[in-house]
Order: sequence, then structure tokens, then C-alpha cells
Amino acid sequence: MKKKQNIIETATKLFASQGFDGTTTLQIAREAGVTEPLIYYHFEGKDDLFTHIIEHGFKVYLERLDSLKLETAYQFEKIEKLVEVHFNFVREMPDEIYLFFSTCPAKLKDKSHVCSKKLQQQRRWLDAYLTSCIEKGVKTGEFYPIPIKETVSLLFALISGIVRQRGLHLNTLKGMRITTIEFCRRSLVK
Repeated sequence: MKKKQNIIETATKLFASQGFDGTTTLQIAREAGVTEPLIYYHFEGKDDLFTHIIEHGFKVYLERLDSLKLETAYQFEKIEKLVEVHFNFVREMPDEIYLFFSTCPAKLKDKSHVCSKKLQQQRRWLDAYLTSCIEKGVKTGEFYPIPIKETVSLLFALISGIVRQRGLHLNTLKGMRITTIEFCRRSLVK
């Protein structure tokens, strides 16, 4: 199992640094210190290895989302924790995030591709979570009376955009987590 994990970690780093098309199974094997047939023992090929990496990254991501507390004193606390989960995920799994944002956009037209499926799953989860937070916050008077659907879409775009920029190393400004949370607070909380 240690060799399989080494193959996965090596492939993740190589895919993130050279791209999927620029990486060969022979190169992965050499850098992982294994034989190329061992890769094919664990995976059907490079596509299967890539799919495994994407699926595992999303599994970890969704587990972190599912671990968010659903009952809090204030709805904004849920949004704050959601933002923090995303910043922490980018910091802890940078290669997986880079791989997803650099490779998956080209695959999104194929609805059966793992990237499309995982992005749809993420969107459904975030839509439901944010909709619940905003609806409850407006109802209790914690939030300004705001259009719920549009605000959820805006928050989704904000979080996705920041994760994409940080994941692709386009924005590494210090203090972005705090600035993002405070921007959301000023925009939502009465």
C-alpha cells in the first residue's frame, strides 16, 4: 500500500507541475521508485490514476464540508467557517487544487467526466448550505433583507474565485482570509 500511495503522491506532484499531457506513466514510475507495470497493477492507466486523485481530493474536501457545524448561535458563523475550510484546503492540498483548476476546465463539457461530476456535487452542496444560512439569517434579522438566490450565487463565485486564484498561485496576498470574512460580514450582517 505504501508503494501505491507513493505512486499517487508522485503523480499528483507531476500532474500539477507539468500537466496531465506532459506527464508519462514511465516518468511517474521512475520518480516514485517503482516499475511502470506496478502503476498498471494499481490503476488501469494514467486516466484512471488522474480520476483517483480528483476523486480522493473531493472526498477529503466534502468530508471537511460535512464536518461543519450545522447548529450555531449565528448564521454568519457558518459562512465564516465555510470560508476558512476553503482557505485551509488550499493550504493543505495545494497540488490537488492546482491540478483541479488547471486541468478540469477543459473537461467540463463532458458531463460524464469526473471533473464535471465533482463540480456539480460541490455546487449542490454549497448551494444548499448557503441557501439555508442566508434564509435563516434573513428570517431572524441577523442579515439584511437580501435576495437569497443571487446572494448565494455571489458567495459561491467569491469563494470559488478565491480558491481558484490561490490554487493557481495567482493571488497569494497575506490577509485574504480575514479580508474575505470581513467583506462578507459587512455585506450580510446588520
